[in-house]
Amino acid sequence: MSSQRSSLLPRRARTALGLLLLGMGLAGCHEKPGGGVDAGTVPDAGSGTESSFQTLAKEAHLLLVDERQRFLLSTRDDGTYAQVLPTGEPTRIAPKAGAAASASDGSAALLWSGGLVQERSVWVWRPGLPSAITVSTQARGDVVHDGALSYVAFFERDAEGANLLRVARMEACTSETCTLTTLLRLGSDTPTTLQSGGRILFVSVGAHVWLIDVPTGAVTDLDLGPLQGHAFFSPGGTRYGWATLEGHVQVFDTATGALLWDHVWRNEAQKPGWHPFSPFMLDEENVIVNTEGRWVGAPPEVPWGHSVFVCDGQGCTEPVTQNMCWGVSLGEQPAMYCRQDLCISVRCDLVNSFRDTAGRWLYRSGELGTLLGPVFTEGFGDAVRLKGDSQGNRWLQWDEASRETKHEVRGEAPAEPFVLVPGPRRLLYRQSVTRQDGATEEHLFTWNRQEVVDLGRLEGMPFHGAPVIVRDNPPALYLDVSQVQQDGSTSLSIVRVPL
Repeated sequence: MSSQRSSLLPRRARTALGLLLLGMGLAGCHEKPGGGVDAGTVPDAGSGTESSFQTLAKEAHLLLVDERQRFLLSTRDDGTYAQVLPTGEPTRIAPKAGAAASASDGSAALLWSGGLVQERSVWVWRPGLPSAITVSTQARGDVVHDGALSYVAFFERDAEGANLLRVARMEACTSETCTLTTLLRLGSDTPTTLQSGGRILFVSVGAHVWLIDVPTGAVTDLDLGPLQGHAFFSPGGTRYGWATLEGHVQVFDTATGALLWDHVWRNEAQKPGWHPFSPFMLDEENVIVNTEGRWVGAPPEVPWGHSVFVCDGQGCTEPVTQNMCWGVSLGEQPAMYCRQDLCISVRCDLVNSFRDTAGRWLYRSGELGTLLGPVFTEGFGDAVRLKGDSQGNRWLQWDEASRETKHEVRGEAPAEPFVLVPGPRRLLYRQSVTRQDGATEEHLFTWNRQEVVDLGRLEGMPFHGAPVIVRDNPPALYLDVSQVQQDGSTSLSIVRVPL
């Protein structure tokens, strides 16, 4: 199939679906399931011999596409490969990496191998370099950096077993090597936390905190003194503080060291003597404090209970009890997953929930009737789901404040990838379609609450567990696809889907 034929195919499918949607009057607010359009039979879906989308690499797993879509990183059994977009060829640049990050301007990429406990390697690569620069082969624990990749930081151990905080500033990296600087030596104690927030590094061992200004190398040593507690740091680096065993949350300004507020989180009436653990911040305002202790009047054999407090400048609230929470990502947005304590009653309903960075309810894990999703717009304003009932009906549902829009699904159920994409905002999903000759194909569709558009045929199936990367300017989606060959073997490809 020629490239011209490949580009015309999705347009005809879009036209056919668009006319049908207009005739059915699909889109509308508070629409009941019914009267919708699905993939169904696509007369001009093609012969099934070629994909509608560009294949960027074969026998490789997708690792990273930078925000500006200047380059793509992938992994194979023999290492990590880089290629300049849109038409560059893959070139091996480093051993196999487990994770990667790109500079906000697309000028560099950071790679590191797996293993938090064992030693790991760290590399830096810039477009145009034939290979990545080795930063360390002895890094331990987290590898942290700022958005511009002006530095990378991690711990190494010296011959005496002490933990050394090592920093490589990108201005000190040549085409062959990166100079490492030791900014902190912590003896043999294992740091509990290493975080980055802009130019500031945050290190804590229990309630003992160090703040390091990376450009200058200045280290500020902070300690609660006679108090005991657990430290936390905001993701933007503007706040730090402690949740103390005495029941207080203290938040300080990173730039000035000034105390911003001090609130009591403890509920003495119902939870006397409870203590905090694992406090954290997912934004610059709210402190999440997990707490635990014995319920009033509970016999010794009853397990300790848990509760979660959220504190800000106005005070502390308790949005969820009998739970413990930790940070997760929903799409690319920070959120909390809260797990309820095991029930000790004869009858109980375990409710594990997802919440925003202030502890507000988003949705229940495994919510009844939801088959895929939900996925959210920025700020969790809109939620989109694939819903179903016991009669086998299925529909896409877009919830926006008090407005609800539904689209009935016919034929095979939509499947992953199930993501919101930009330019303008639409839901993208995969669905099987049937050609006139009876064969089935996998197509990618978008739905924007007014119409369904067939983007084209996907050759193969999305690789389970692989990343799906959405980029803007221009809008595009990148994913791994696996195909079963005639001999029964499986081949992999990385494809780009224009949006």
